[in-house]
Amino acid sequence: MTTTGDVIIIGGGIHGASLAFHLVKMGVKPIVLEKEFIAAGATGRSSGLVRMHYDLAPESRLAWISFQYFRYWSEVVGGDSGFTRTGFLQFVEADSEKALRANIEMQQEIGIPTFLIDGDDVKRLPPALYTDDIETAAFEPESGYADPSSCTISLMDGARQGGGKLIQDCEVFAISAGGDRIQGVSTSQGDF
Repeated sequence: MTTTGDVIIIGGGIHGASLAFHLVKMGVKPIVLEKEFIAAGATGRSSGLVRMHYDLAPESRLAWISFQYFRYWSEVVGGDSGFTRTGFLQFVEADSEKALRANIEMQQEIGIPTFLIDGDDVKRLPPALYTDDIETAAFEPESGYADPSSCTISLMDGARQGGGKLIQDCEVFAISAGGDRIQGVSTSQGDF
């Protein structure tokens, strides 16, 4: 017997769960195949850092858009992300200050709340931190961390509520193609 879905997603980590969640919002019914259990791989071992400070504008824009999910997780996704606002500091050597200033300017143009601060400002944030050698740093007060497993579970729950399926303990052995299209997969639990 073959089980059919609109889309087959291999892997039940944060990427697979997010893809399933967003596909369901578009009316697509995906099947997520996970060889162990949800968030068993790299997702479950991630530190879950949520920040927007990147050197390139496309990454910063994407991080800013993604951050809105964390700010409003229960309304946008449902469930809990475990997001905790701690702030984020980016330190650089003195000869990289010009590049840091350029990054902050670019990020502020995107709308990211980030600021250039000096060593005295840093000392007030985590007082136990040694700051005598810090001249400048970037500070993002809204950044923090989330719980990757909780995020994945919430996204997958949302996908399942919209008609997506999650099959755990399902190892994919082969992918079959016909012409220029993927036709299906063979797994430890049959063909999809």
